Amino acid sequence: MINPITIEKVVLGSTLTIEEVVAIARYDKKVEFSKEYIDRVLESRKLVEKFSNEERVVYGITTGLGDNCREFINKADREIIQINNLRSHATSLGAPLNRECVRAIMVAMIQQLGSGYTGIRLETVDKIRELLNKGVTPFAPRHGSVGYIGIEAHIALVIIGEGKAYYKGQLLSGAEALREARIEPTVISSKEGLSLVSGTSSVTGLTCLSIYDAMIIGKTNDISGSMSLEVLKGTLMAMDERLMAVRPHANQSSTAYNIRTILKDSEILEKYQGHRVQDALSLRCMPQLHGAAKKSIADGKVTIDIELNSSVDNPHLFKTSSDNGVAVMGCNADAAYVGITADTLCISIGNMVKMSERRIDRMVNRYVSDLPAFLNSNPGLNNGLMIPQYAAAGIVGEIRLLTHPATVDNVPTCAFQEDYVSMGYNAALKAYNCMELARYVIAIEIMTSVQAQDFYKDLKPATATKAVYDLVRKDVLFVNEDRNMHPDMECIAGLIKEGAIIAAVERVVGELKF
Repeated sequence: MINPITIEKVVLGSTLTIEEVVAIARYDKKVEFSKEYIDRVLESRKLVEKFSNEERVVYGITTGLGDNCREFINKADREIIQINNLRSHATSLGAPLNRECVRAIMVAMIQQLGSGYTGIRLETVDKIRELLNKGVTPFAPRHGSVGYIGIEAHIALVIIGEGKAYYKGQLLSGAEALREARIEPTVISSKEGLSLVSGTSSVTGLTCLSIYDAMIIGKTNDISGSMSLEVLKGTLMAMDERLMAVRPHANQSSTAYNIRTILKDSEILEKYQGHRVQDALSLRCMPQLHGAAKKSIADGKVTIDIELNSSVDNPHLFKTSSDNGVAVMGCNADAAYVGITADTLCISIGNMVKMSERRIDRMVNRYVSDLPAFLNSNPGLNNGLMIPQYAAAGIVGEIRLLTHPATVDNVPTCAFQEDYVSMGYNAALKAYNCMELARYVIAIEIMTSVQAQDFYKDLKPATATKAVYDLVRKDVLFVNEDRNMHPDMECIAGLIKEGAIIAAVERVVGELKF
């Protein structure tokens, strides 16, 4: 994986990566258009103008939308109907999506709209690029999408000087935000109101963030599991290469390799070799469960890589000669690919954290840990690390609720013209929420294993796990007397999100496998 922080700028025009989406959305990297991008957008727009001038019956260019496709739109009205499309579709509700989510959706919008088959004007996608580069973030309520339309419309309203947007920490009207950022509003034209609200940009943008975070979580979970195995006097027998070879799932073997590599010089494991015949499943089954979860994450990345670099509008415009073309109506705008991927992400992450929580419990449970009860060095008046395990259990319960698939749902819309809908957006929103929750569970596991390391005064932990210990202990002190541990857990969750835990280990052992 490329660290998005190290990316200087992102030039759209060829294949866009998930890491580049994260670089723009999370780290405010600047966006540029390549000559290739500009040329194909300009060429595609010529077909829209041609079809409009010829009065061809083409969905979204000379007709209304949805069930209104039966209505022919006169040339004089084509601009106002596109603006009305944005206004009427901006119906999502509730609290706004956070800044990085909106920015990721905007990146997906201009990448997919710039495919050369949508007929969008260069001025329109360039206006969204300008919002990104100048830090104007549209206000986009998070609830009420069946797979597209609502979220995108709230975003698109800002480029015409309507809606609301954040600029320098203030929520302003769209017109005020543009004025403060010195951005001129645009006037959208034929087909653009349709193109801006169509497609899979909201589902794709959110899931790009989730896939990236899931890959970070997958590697970090190998580290947190290794740390738990070490302080629980576990055995590396279950990570043996021979076991992996006779069940040759690549991600399973990679997980076992990671754990062996992280713990290779642990004095704790060396002293307690053979302490148990075999460990509990939450320790010895890490290669199998972590591996299965990581395989589905890796499979999901393949899907997102394709979707992010696809054309997902309707209709699509194809040249048939140097001065002519055809509009093909279909449904590349459907979000099933990404939605099912996002649903699967929730299941994968849910499985990883349920095992992580069990390891947390083993570390604080004196009946199985061989460690002080609740890792409490001063029992009686103090609870030690009793209650963080409660928090982990509660969060795992929350994640389990999110593992119910959204994409199996169906509620027909638009007078049966859309009698099937993907519900991919709900899946994507669930997946994004799952990543935040999962980081907390793994943060609690790391905090707990770091506390447990302090009870091994005469034995050195593995160099790699000591590196994590040192990183965490910069801000999270040993819990001797009871205190508010909320800041500690938030701190470690932040280290996980930024990839700092992985970086600390990889500086010692080299790159971990996924």
